[in-house]
Amino acid sequence: MRPDLFAVGYRRFAVAEQDAAVLFSCLQEARISPKNVKRYEKNGDICFSCTLTAARRLTDLPIPMRLVEEGGLPILWRRLLRRPGLLCGMLLALLLTVLSSLVVWDIEILGNEQLSTAALEEQLEALGVRRGTRLSRIDEDALALALRQADPRISYAAVNRKGTVLQLQIREAVVPREEAVHPANLVAKSDCVITMPLIFEGECLVEAGQVVRAGQLLASGIVESEKHGFRVTRAAGQVLARTTHTYTVRVPFTETVQLATGDEKRDVSLFFFDFSGKVFKSTGNHYDNCDIIENIKWVTLPSGQRLPFGIGVTVYRPLVAQTVTRDAATARALALSRLSELLAADSADRTMLEKHLETVVDAEGITLFCTVVCEEDVALTVEFESEDPFS
Repeated sequence: MRPDLFAVGYRRFAVAEQDAAVLFSCLQEARISPKNVKRYEKNGDICFSCTLTAARRLTDLPIPMRLVEEGGLPILWRRLLRRPGLLCGMLLALLLTVLSSLVVWDIEILGNEQLSTAALEEQLEALGVRRGTRLSRIDEDALALALRQADPRISYAAVNRKGTVLQLQIREAVVPREEAVHPANLVAKSDCVITMPLIFEGECLVEAGQVVRAGQLLASGIVESEKHGFRVTRAAGQVLARTTHTYTVRVPFTETVQLATGDEKRDVSLFFFDFSGKVFKSTGNHYDNCDIIENIKWVTLPSGQRLPFGIGVTVYRPLVAQTVTRDAATARALALSRLSELLAADSADRTMLEKHLETVVDAEGITLFCTVVCEEDVALTVEFESEDPFS
């Protein structure tokens, strides 16, 4: 469409091919210059465009004309006036776009390793800076100085502004590790049979094959010295031992469980900076018994920069109590699965040597009794005061 016609508004008409000569004669008499004259190949109709002002002078033509299209800024403005809600929405969007260029859209934090991004954002918020804060209120140098003074873990901080993005660059202070100075003993954390004591600090008090009880002293932090009599140290090392653990898993034949109904309800919210508002709600009254899954997706540019607009979706999956009946084979398979989960959760620091499994079936269900023999480190560090080492 020609820009001049769009600016003043236009209408496009069609006439039959046999009326073309009369049409152009009438247009010439009315001093109207037709634009974009074309002939349709399917039916041979002649189409042309003219301004809205010229179209008002074509009402008394002796030939029939069909209005094909009308448009342009005047037509668009007229349609918007008939839809005040849409017009207000466009004006509000324009206003928000203008205002958002004056505030912080995003906060980018660089250089943090030990300090979390969330913790640093909380510190900024305590200093009055967050997403949505007016850029004119932020003094970058003063903000960087306040951060260094507020947190001794920050040795250097610099705040820069890149458009509507506030960039915080920090360097964390190097904190020297404190050496362990408190003396300690090693004691057994469970009943066991020692297989290999590996003590590299302190005096070892056990040997391979020895049976010890929970709490028994394995290595002492008080070491006899030829020159000074006794010295106090921090016992350290490993004491590998055979331990025994018992697990019990019970699965009834009839049980009431919570199952998902398959129905999902959701709430949709719009987020603008740190403000949110619910725009869609399908749940009515929320269920008292349901799984709740919350997710917020922020709009990002192709470069990865996050914009201050986001959509939050909260999904509610209602649960209903149902009675489940199992046969013996199904109940045993479920019991074995639960037992495997328990063993896997406890296997991180253990080496399994033996496993004995016993199954007991009664009228109400199946019970698994599992005895596991493992090799593990049973040394537990217990500190004591050097002034009274025997207390």
